[in-house]
Amino acid sequence: MPAPIRPQARAFRDLERALRRRRLLGLGPRLRLEFALLALLVGAFLFWQARVPLDGLVRAGGAGAAVGAVAVIALILAAASGALAGARLARLLRTGPAGPEWLALPIKPAALERHLAWEARRYEPWLWVPALAVLIAAIGLVAPGWLVLLTLGFLGLQPMAGRIGCALGQRAARGATEARPGVPDVVRMLATAAPRRPRPRTGAAVWWRAPAWLALAAKDLTFTRRHGPTRRAAALPIALWVLSVAVWWLPGESAMRHTLAFGLSLLAAAALAEWLIALVDSDPFAVLRVLPIGVASVWGARAALAAAGTLLVVAAQAVGSRELEPHARQLLLLWAGGATLAIGILGVNYGVTLHPQAGVAGRMLGLSLALAVAASVMLPLSGWIILLSAVAHSARRLPLWPRLEEV
Repeated sequence: MPAPIRPQARAFRDLERALRRRRLLGLGPRLRLEFALLALLVGAFLFWQARVPLDGLVRAGGAGAAVGAVAVIALILAAASGALAGARLARLLRTGPAGPEWLALPIKPAALERHLAWEARRYEPWLWVPALAVLIAAIGLVAPGWLVLLTLGFLGLQPMAGRIGCALGQRAARGATEARPGVPDVVRMLATAAPRRPRPRTGAAVWWRAPAWLALAAKDLTFTRRHGPTRRAAALPIALWVLSVAVWWLPGESAMRHTLAFGLSLLAAAALAEWLIALVDSDPFAVLRVLPIGVASVWGARAALAAAGTLLVVAAQAVGSRELEPHARQLLLLWAGGATLAIGILGVNYGVTLHPQAGVAGRMLGLSLALAVAASVMLPLSGWIILLSAVAHSARRLPLWPRLEEV
């Protein structure tokens, strides 16, 4: 017989508290410090970007204009938080959430819905960084009373937006399932989530002698060809590389085509790094650790793929940029190839050293690239320093690979 709702709610609160603690401790002291420093640097950049425009608004339209601007930013951040939570909840309900077989447990549907919504909103605290940066930028320009009201307003808007987003996400997931009278929505959606498909038939295994890194690289390519999500992840950088070549045939000034080609090459490099992280994540942790291979083979297989991607982008840009002067063309090829290789290696470093936490590796990659872009905006070419520093710093964690644990 199901337990009363109050003990279930208390049990879920204890579970969520334990999950927060385990996820935080699973990052390790160094990674927690890195996340804190990245949040501080991103917040400082956003403060620097917001302070001057807010001061201009105060001078042009008075303090009320700055209050309105901060309020609009708070609304945008709250809406982004709700959209993120709604999208995550819809995906959880369509693919099946992590954890036990929820429908096999004597849990009230309302308690389970609240827990899944909490899981979907787990990344809300990241939006506190830009919100806090903008609020600090308004100090001295807006009256303290308004700052308090704006802070309280954001703290109230974000949970409300999260609940609205989760409701919309649940509605979207519910629309994709067949209606069943008398069956709670969450039960119906979880019962049909992630239907099992028969495994495709494959040919007999072919045994061949090869270095470990080459065997892993061949396995990665085979896995990419057969696994739909990974195949789509690999198709994205290829599509961006094709676009980066196609822009050279657009009408207009050569400088515009040059900028577009280089920008698309950078986006392709980020997509390449995401694909490499997915490949590292495809290695079952328990199986990988009992094989007679070391970090050099695991890292080298993916570094070879990053190098192959670099050669591909250099060849593509060499074909497309024939209209440039020789010196400008060489500089474009050097920058596009160097950025692709550095970003690809950064993705490999994070994927290997944070395995099997692919989500954390992806977030670290995104934060590092965002910080490099922000540095380039503040001071030209400084983004290269940030990017190469991130590559060198992440490489220092490679010797710790044998001590990784599955979490």
